[in-house]
Amino acid sequence: MSITTAYCPSCGQTTQTAPGTLCVQCQANYSSVEAVQPAQEMNWATGAQVPSYAQEEKPGSPWLDLLWAFLIWGVSGAFLIALDGALRLVIYMLGQEIPKVEITRGVAIFTLVITLVLQLIALGSSWLVVTRLGKRPFLRTLGWHWHPQFRWVHAVGGAVLMFGVAIAVSQLLPHRETDMEKILKLGTSIRLMVVVLAVLMAPLVEEVVYRGVVYSSVERLWGKFAGVFVVTGIFALVHVPQYWGSVAAITAIVLLSLVLTMLRAWTGSLLPCVVMHLVYNGIQAGFLIVAPDAALSTPTEKTAMALMGYWLGGN
Repeated sequence: MSITTAYCPSCGQTTQTAPGTLCVQCQANYSSVEAVQPAQEMNWATGAQVPSYAQEEKPGSPWLDLLWAFLIWGVSGAFLIALDGALRLVIYMLGQEIPKVEITRGVAIFTLVITLVLQLIALGSSWLVVTRLGKRPFLRTLGWHWHPQFRWVHAVGGAVLMFGVAIAVSQLLPHRETDMEKILKLGTSIRLMVVVLAVLMAPLVEEVVYRGVVYSSVERLWGKFAGVFVVTGIFALVHVPQYWGSVAAITAIVLLSLVLTMLRAWTGSLLPCVVMHLVYNGIQAGFLIVAPDAALSTPTEKTAMALMGYWLGGN
């Protein structure tokens, strides 16, 4: 009888066990945690049945998971943006002029602080929902491993390619100055705050919320295509109004989101998305720190820097 080589649904390594089952190492890891035979549950990343860390936990409702996912998405910034849009609509319908907010240093600091707070709340909420209040491992449940055909070197190359796409788009489509670009011009300290948020916080929080919690919930109900479509759609719903008038920034942002969500669907893992996101932000941050004047002076770099707003969650 021939042995079929498959991939472990938990760590992604090759295994000679039956397809859809854990490798020997992962089985040993689970056995060390569970003294008894654990129940089976669905891995959010791969759809495979894996041992549950909760011995007697009842399976969660996919529809309830979807509701929680969209609540977390809203807390991450969407609800705040929706409120702003609703207020603007009411003012417009009353026939009054919509007031323009001047981007000052104080406004910039307030915006960045609110962004940090919302990101922390969204990350904490994601942990509570994904782990079922601490009953399951967070990263493993979402999928935290390299795909056999997509490793860190591919993530780095993909990030560079994505940055090239942003440059190409800026050469082909019109762009106008965004609020994020105005914030970046307010001084070195403000730029450093943006860099810290964009490199240390945004890659993890954005990926956990969009391509971790929301994508997984939609994919469980309607499949991968629906997951890619919904995540890209709600992303555009949040960001297009912010960059209205800058066709280049909107196009680049939507394309980047689509690529990362398709990567999530293909690999069944969140790790490649987080690393690619991190490297991409790191490239922008490097330009912003080493040569800030050049990074904010040319149309090409302006479009790329405008994407910082996306990676910060759109706040």
